[in-house]
This record gives sequence, structure tokens and C-alpha cells, in this order.
Amino acid sequence: MLQALKDNPLRAPNWRWLRAVEVDAAGPRPSKRRDGEDGFPWIRRAIRLKRRHALNANRPNALYALAQADSELFWAHSIWANEKAPTRWAIEARILAGEADADIAKKIGCSPDIITAYESVFFNVREKLDHSEYIVNVVMADAVARGLSERQYDLLWKMFGYQGGSLVLDAMISKFTLMRRPEKAEDVSAFFQESAINSMRHKAAVAALTVPINSHTQLLLLDAYVKYVEIERTTENTSKANTNIVQNIGAMLTALPFKVGTKLDSEGDKMVPFDNGAAELRGDELMIVSSGGKIQNQLTIENLRFPGE
Repeated sequence: MLQALKDNPLRAPNWRWLRAVEVDAAGPRPSKRRDGEDGFPWIRRAIRLKRRHALNANRPNALYALAQADSELFWAHSIWANEKAPTRWAIEARILAGEADADIAKKIGCSPDIITAYESVFFNVREKLDHSEYIVNVVMADAVARGLSERQYDLLWKMFGYQGGSLVLDAMISKFTLMRRPEKAEDVSAFFQESAINSMRHKAAVAALTVPINSHTQLLLLDAYVKYVEIERTTENTSKANTNIVQNIGAMLTALPFKVGTKLDSEGDKMVPFDNGAAELRGDELMIVSSGGKIQNQLTIENLRFPGE
């Protein structure tokens, strides 16, 4: 079985389990040379587990004993054998996201040794994480070859986890980004609003990966892209306009004889909003000085101070 060979560039993520199956079916015995120093002991453990599990599948009491004999590998196999279990998908996605065994175990609620056993026998990809072609073409081959549907959470989690890392994967799995809990009743509405926005962003990201391109969708996709570019351009122009307005207001305030906000606060990170002058300009005087003119008794007015200063 070529997929079960350690040196195969396209080896399956569960190659060590496949080797155990092969040996159990009277194949070649595992060896340190063929299966590596790390793979050899795991394959031997997997062979024992497979044989004992097959003998005792219908004997609950015997399975309890097996769970005690090799607890870590027993529970790792139990998770892996359930192909529809979100826990399995989460573990594999978190391994692809680069999370440590202890961190994954804390989120799953199990011993780190179970995660170690799972990665070693059923999803041995850590040494391949830097080889992006292997991850894309072998680990996530179904997603590349057939495309995705929204219900294929296992592949979606793996793709977002591998590309975005742990924090992105947390949001994909829980469908919540980190939001501040409301402390007052009036903050609840803002919480729901932020939740709705985050949910729409999540759905948009999923849709971008799962919507197929065909004669029915291509025009809709192009239209959506054009609208997105327009929104992005408008937002950029608005941002520039706001910056220009702020700069112009700042230049006008700098020209005034009464310098508003001319000193830094005690921490040195923002301007004090008012000076210590004792006079204010009228509207007509403001117009004159902002256009570069001089008002009557300007120097005297500038030097006015409150009593006691």
C-alpha cells in the first residue's frame, strides 16, 4: 500500500494507521528503517489496538479493559472512527492551524496525550505544515478537486485554520469573534448589531469559497465584485476627504491668535482642548483673523488672563 509508506511524498495523513492495517493483514512487519524512529513504536501500538478492538468489539467489559490498557490511543481512535464528529474536524483543523497539543486538549476537554496519539497515528501532518502543496493537494484534496459546499465544515475549518491560524479558526468554529459582554441593558442592542455584522462577514467569507462559478452564477459574482470595489473606492475617498477636512480645520486653528489645544496633557499623548486665555473672539473677528487679517487691540486681547494667574 503506497499511501502507507513514510517516504511517499503523497502519503496519507493516517499513513501509520494504514501501515498497521497492512501488517495486521499479514503484510510486511513494521521496521525502524522503513517507518522511521518515531513511526515504528506508534505503528506497533496501532497494530495491538486494532487486533484487540476486533476481538472485543462486541464485549463491552473487554473494551473497558482495552481503554485502560492504552487509553490515549484508544480514545484517539474513537474520535477518528466517527467521521461525522465535529470534534474530529476541530482537532485536525487545529493541528493545521499550528496549535500545540496542550492548547488543543484544553479546548476539546481531554488529555494532551490523546491529541499527541491522534496526530501521530491518524493525522500525521505536523512535519509537513511548511509544505503548502502537500497540505493543499493531499490533506485538502477534496476541496481542491471538487470545490466546497457550506456544509463541508471539516474542509472549511481546515482551510481557514491553515491559512488564518488559531484565532481565525476559533471564529470559524464558534461563529463568534471576541465581543465585549454588555454590562448595561442599553448595551445589548450594540452587542446584537456587532454580532450581526460579524455573522455577515463570516457568511461572506464562506460564500467566497463555496459559491461555484458556472453560467448561472458568473454574472452575479461579477456584479457582486464590482459593487465591492465601488464600496471600497468610496470608503477610501471618504477617508481621504475626512483627513483633508481635519487638516484644514487644524490649519485654521493654528492661524487663530487664541491657540486652542496648544499644549500636551500630562501624559503627552493628546492636546489640552483650551488655553488659559480670558477672552473669546466674536464671529466677525474670527472670520477676519482666520483669513489672515488683524483685529483692533488684538495684542491686548491675546494677553488677557483670568485674575489670579
